[in-house]
Amino acid sequence: MYSQTKPHAAFADTLQAKIGELVERAATAAPGAERSRLLRWLLVAAAGRVGRGAKKLFWAMFGIAMALWWSGGAWFLFR
Repeated sequence: MYSQTKPHAAFADTLQAKIGELVERAATAAPGAERSRLLRWLLVAAAGRVGRGAKKLFWAMFGIAMALWWSGGAWFLFR
């Protein structure tokens, strides 16, 4: 019935593996330009993950707010 696979799952697995490799390389690299570059890439990857999480949280909160608004459950805002 629901046999479709998610194409982004393979991409997410690959991305997670590459981030793991970056963490290992950053941990073993000597302080200097190479380590700074690796840490910058890790920061970019982390920001992307946080951004996706924040987007999901926003839409979940928006959906709850609309459900409250349309059901009359937001009466406490207009006391």
